[in-house]
Amino acid sequence: MNSMTNFARILLRQFSYLIILLILGATLSCAQTPVEQGTVLKRITADWGVRFSDWEASADPCVGNWSGVTCDIQTKSRVTHLNLSGQGLRGPIPSTIGELVYLEGLDLANNNVSDPMPGEIGKLVHLKVLNLSTNNFASPPPDALLKCNVLETLLMKENSITGQLPLWIGQLVTLRTLDLSQNKLWGGLPLEYGNLLNLVNMYLWENELSGFLPSEWNGLVNLEILQMGHNYLTGNIPNWLSELPKARDVVFSRNQFYGPASNLTKLIVNGNFTSAISRWLFDCNYLEGDWPTFNVPTVQVKYFSNCWNNETDGCATIGCNQNATQDTPSNCSRIYNCPNFFEERRVSQFIECSPCPPSQFITDGTRCVCGRDRVDKVSKTPVEALIGGVVGGIVVIIFAAILIILICRRKPALKYQQFGRKYEGIGDPWTVPKDLDRFTLQELERATNNFSEEYFIGEGGFGKVYRGVLPDGKVVAIKCASNEGAQGQTEFRNELALLSRLHHRHLCALEGFCDEDGLQLLVYEFMVNGDLHQNLFGKSSLNAAQRFEVAVGIARGLDYLHSFANPPVIHRDIKPSNVLLDEYNVAKLADFGISKATPELHTHISTRPVGTIGYLDPDYFRTNQLTIASDVFAFGIVILELVTGQRVFDTSRLNGINLTDWVIPKFKEGGIHAIIDPRLSETNYDATLFTNLTEVGLKCSKIDRNDRPTMKEVLTILEPYASRALKENSSSLNPKWSTEYFKNKSLFEDSRQFAPNSMNGKPYNSGESSINSHDTNCFSTEASEDLAALKAGFDFEAVFREIL
Repeated sequence: MNSMTNFARILLRQFSYLIILLILGATLSCAQTPVEQGTVLKRITADWGVRFSDWEASADPCVGNWSGVTCDIQTKSRVTHLNLSGQGLRGPIPSTIGELVYLEGLDLANNNVSDPMPGEIGKLVHLKVLNLSTNNFASPPPDALLKCNVLETLLMKENSITGQLPLWIGQLVTLRTLDLSQNKLWGGLPLEYGNLLNLVNMYLWENELSGFLPSEWNGLVNLEILQMGHNYLTGNIPNWLSELPKARDVVFSRNQFYGPASNLTKLIVNGNFTSAISRWLFDCNYLEGDWPTFNVPTVQVKYFSNCWNNETDGCATIGCNQNATQDTPSNCSRIYNCPNFFEERRVSQFIECSPCPPSQFITDGTRCVCGRDRVDKVSKTPVEALIGGVVGGIVVIIFAAILIILICRRKPALKYQQFGRKYEGIGDPWTVPKDLDRFTLQELERATNNFSEEYFIGEGGFGKVYRGVLPDGKVVAIKCASNEGAQGQTEFRNELALLSRLHHRHLCALEGFCDEDGLQLLVYEFMVNGDLHQNLFGKSSLNAAQRFEVAVGIARGLDYLHSFANPPVIHRDIKPSNVLLDEYNVAKLADFGISKATPELHTHISTRPVGTIGYLDPDYFRTNQLTIASDVFAFGIVILELVTGQRVFDTSRLNGINLTDWVIPKFKEGGIHAIIDPRLSETNYDATLFTNLTEVGLKCSKIDRNDRPTMKEVLTILEPYASRALKENSSSLNPKWSTEYFKNKSLFEDSRQFAPNSMNGKPYNSGESSINSHDTNCFSTEASEDLAALKAGFDFEAVFREIL
């Protein structure tokens, strides 16, 4: 009977491997070949009516060196850049452009390309540079570009674009260069562009833009070039302009700024003139008072042709009092008349505002924005106005009533379908935890563009995750409970109360929540460097020192959850994708404490199998329980992945599809050099340090949970090596990383200071077992026993039963 059971298990295991191989094969078969990409390129140019002779010599654009086509250097199998500038292209961009899915750069400048821009351009999710300058576009770029969420450069200079600046551009948080100059754009400057914290260059000169400079732009700390000349911008020169730390090329020539010379004086005195190419240009405006004098080169500062009392230079002899259009020295292209300008402002309905461009009128008197329609239409007679007001009011009321009914009946239903379920009752009054912000649904919808697909990051145990941008420019991660992850109102609030008390440097911080309309949404800090899975198995890998610090960071976070949180928290799903990295690659645990029922947390035992295959405690299939020791097991597997660079399951490993099967014999026979990630073996790494780290990983991933250490015992071993690693490998460390470590090391020697209610009792006891750097027995007879136990004890049939 036992032999039949073993045979069935072996057969099931082999069948599962076959399924995995088939899935991998199907995935690989979906990838575009170079020849297929070449076919797409020829279809695109055929739509434009152009042909390139060298494209006919070979079907493979990467091998044939097609002109204007660049492939990735490593594999020579992906078209990454397409440069067709100045090739006489005429007409719209073909929709087939969306099939070049690996494209990172697209240059179509100096052609006659025109509207409409296809929505398929949003499929270019790797696109970083888009150059459409000097073409015939008449409409602003479409919001389909929001899906290009790594876009860094957007150039549409010298087209015929009319309309207002697109608000959605403010959501392109990766944007570094924006050039929409020499178009026919009108209206105000969007407040939303203040969210572009990575923006370095902004060119909006020679349009018909109007209004004040938004104070929301004062956070553009990386901005170096701001060219806004030849527009209709107005108001006083804002103080924050001089506080931009990197600004070096600021051009506001030929606008309608007014105010006393002191504003300009402060700007120039506080401005950045450390660079030889710095310049601040405010010539041809309406600044008034005595001619200012500054101890800076005139080539860097231009402020003539304003309304200075003693001006003897510029477009007019005395303060622009004469109508003047001379081209020298400041090339004033409009008629400047200071008395008329100030008189027109004085008698205007909007006294702070300047005259609008031709055929435009004030549409926003608070910001002095001009537009195509008046806000004060031609006045009607009193009777006409009364009748129109009554009729219009009735129509508005009826329309609003219908709209409210539709929203109440339909909108919530759609949201509940997408995210979670309604609460069954309103519940009792509740005090929001003091450390959390309570967001409205409207705020989070605005932050995610109504939870649009381009903001979708991924999906975890709680539900879907979206990237969001708050009004102050802060980027957050918003988790929306699915039907499976949603809880009752009481359970959700209990969970919030728990999470709000968890504060540690190695836990992803909960910023706030939303429980409006019965939805459950959590708002977390956003980690700019993604997760450990991306960094470990993607193109950009972590160096040796960073990997060790990540291991220590995970251990510190788990030790806090297990030993010092009250009640103790079992993470349940430790894996690389649940370890997030901030800008310094400091590890932070995500998706901790999120469960359907919180009472089980008080018992130190979770009966809900939330773990991921490969990281799931093998003892769970025997006891049907997850404990803190289950987190220790998963931590051990992650350690082995950090050391080896290998995935937990890999069918290409002939000597062990399971990672522990592969590591144990190779480590026993060849030591650390036999298993270390080849990417680390090419650089300096501390063999002793990684040997001990591997021993910790193997001890943590033992089959019997009673043989595993606690996270406190793990830290007792790893902490001393952290200091040694910094001393011996300082040359290989990222300067930011080592600085951050030394700055915070003492802060994390004892995690108790972070505990909201530290436990006085003894923490989880996994037995009398302990490990230290001199314990080598676990790699002799113990290693063979573990290997046999893993093969016999890891019940694949049980695993697949849980999956199904």
